Amino acid sequence: MKALLRRAMRWSHIWLGLITGLFLCLMAVSGGLVALRPPLAMLLSPPSPRAAGCAATDWDRAAHDISTYAGAEINRIYGPDGTDTKYHIRTATDSPILFGHVIFDACSGKVLGSIPFQWMDWTVDLHHNLLAGKTGRLWTGAIGVAMLVSGLSGLLLWLMARPSWKTAFTVSLRLSNRSPREWHRAAGLAAMLFLTGEAFSGLWLSFPQTMRGLLATVSTAPETVRPARAPKDSGSKEHIGLGAIMAAAKQTFPDGMVREVRMPEGGGSAQVRMWRPGDFRSLGNNVVFVSSVTGKVMAVDKYGDRSGSSRIVQAMAALHYDEWGGTAFRILAAAAGFSLPLLYITGFFLWRQSRVRKPIPANPARSREVAAIH
Repeated sequence: MKALLRRAMRWSHIWLGLITGLFLCLMAVSGGLVALRPPLAMLLSPPSPRAAGCAATDWDRAAHDISTYAGAEINRIYGPDGTDTKYHIRTATDSPILFGHVIFDACSGKVLGSIPFQWMDWTVDLHHNLLAGKTGRLWTGAIGVAMLVSGLSGLLLWLMARPSWKTAFTVSLRLSNRSPREWHRAAGLAAMLFLTGEAFSGLWLSFPQTMRGLLATVSTAPETVRPARAPKDSGSKEHIGLGAIMAAAKQTFPDGMVREVRMPEGGGSAQVRMWRPGDFRSLGNNVVFVSSVTGKVMAVDKYGDRSGSSRIVQAMAALHYDEWGGTAFRILAAAAGFSLPLLYITGFFLWRQSRVRKPIPANPARSREVAAIH
């Protein structure tokens, strides 16, 4: 039974890696870049002007200035983390996947400028949908399954060989026939935790109904897995200002900080994600739905009121988007993603080495007989 399991693990690890390796590298490297999206946006943003003090932000005026500068409507707002006062504003374009990116400083109340970040929009859609919409999302899920199975089977193969933990990460800098195996083992073990975690959590985004259905079979309250959704407003085309949306969210959670605002398309509800003390997501665990017509709070998705199964769903999204542990966690996740091409190359060399037939040793006696005949 152990030999059969070992052959199955070896087969799945080798052939899933060889067949889907290029796609796995594509998803891992693009995912590593996406993990660095917030720090890269702040790194590229212009510096904030010096100010003696910060006045209360007039968000209605800010929205007007931003829309005038960009020549487009605000699509999404990303709030700062920590003591920073710069907001990353995403504005709409004619493309469904590319956006404008404007930096606004809330302390001075000024638009600081724009950043060249459309390449990141393209990378995000490549990672999520392979640039193919909903069909691409299903394919990314299939690639995630391959990454999960390949990673776990490789770990099991290593464990079944009764390894030595002392030499697990030992790598010789001198190139030899053992170099591919040493680098493959060390890089694989170092990145395995992140890669398998990203692959598993990605299944919740690619196949949400299936994963939630499986969770509902063991959950005591499956009806609370879905987050609260607010109905769309209809009729009036007059929308309230951004200031009213911010004020309604702040009134709902006075101890919260606005980390993300998703503006509605047409008559609908703005989604304001709030971070509160104790939240594990950097974007916050609580969402306030505010009517874009009346300014009233239409629904509140409060993390503290969620069931255990519903918290698992949110934890999967936070894990996949690297919202745990701040910038340090994002850097480690990105490094794990960037290591996958090394795993693919070293794994390919190991496979090639195993396919090379060793020459049959010459038989001296037989050689003398042949020489005598000739």
